[in-house]
Amino acid sequence: MNIKKMVDTIEPQEMDTESFISSLHNKIIHFYKEKSVEGYVEVLRDMLSLAVHLKFDLVLKHFGTAPVVAPDATMQFQEMFKCLATRGTNKNWFLDLFALFLGLGTVLQFDASMIEETFFKEKGM
Repeated sequence: MNIKKMVDTIEPQEMDTESFISSLHNKIIHFYKEKSVEGYVEVLRDMLSLAVHLKFDLVLKHFGTAPVVAPDATMQFQEMFKCLATRGTNKNWFLDLFALFLGLGTVLQFDASMIEETFFKEKGM
């Protein structure tokens, strides 16, 4: 996936970080139930918005992040929720969460080109 191009489409916005993270957590729970490409893209868009807000967009654009892949989807989601729960004690929580989220696409066998197509189609590009 072309994360750099995706990050470039995200407009910075004011947000209450804790409320946004809570909303993101709920969207991940909803995605866990449905496991669709559209749901993945919705969470991805929110993750990228949060990255821009937390000033991690430059890290993602210029250094990237390697997907972290667990043996199955359940373990992948568990690690993601653990990341969210321990964010107060882990200064790299967002980068860890993002790597796990990218790996989730692999675990669920989503095609990267389909994710990109859906992402940019929903953005009107």
